[in-house]
Amino acid sequence: MSRLKALSLSGSVISGVVALAAIIILSSPSDAAGVVAHDYVGGQRCKSCHPAEFAQWQASPHARAYDVLDDAAKKSPRCLSCHTMVPDDVQLGLTGIQCESCHGAGRHYTPEYVMRDKELSALLNLVAKVDASACVRCHTDQSPSMVPFDFAVQRERIKHWK
Repeated sequence: MSRLKALSLSGSVISGVVALAAIIILSSPSDAAGVVAHDYVGGQRCKSCHPAEFAQWQASPHARAYDVLDDAAKKSPRCLSCHTMVPDDVQLGLTGIQCESCHGAGRHYTPEYVMRDKELSALLNLVAKVDASACVRCHTDQSPSMVPFDFAVQRERIKHWK
């Protein structure tokens, strides 16, 4: 084996060992307790570029969706699946129905250079045009509401675009 191939092979082996060590360390139960893997960044991050939209959302019932739950409901996976963005992670910055509940998890599309590129942001899972399918994940016949969900009517209540 040539010296160059040996160096290349040893570099690959080292990279593999480092990656395996990282997986072992990160998957250790004691180190991973309480860690939830998700791509949500929270509405505060959106606010920096979209302050008017954030203010509109903040005044809406969606912003307070988690707050209206009683203590038992705040522990119910069924309730949390709609009243938070990440049911397993109810830290304050991720509760309620936030921007990413409709527009998709923002970890990859929130950098400014990505947001300025419509094609790139779409490739990185930004849902620019939200339709009824985003709403009916939570607004179903099983939802505790007296009024049936009507997308056209409800869409006007949350309008935050020009």
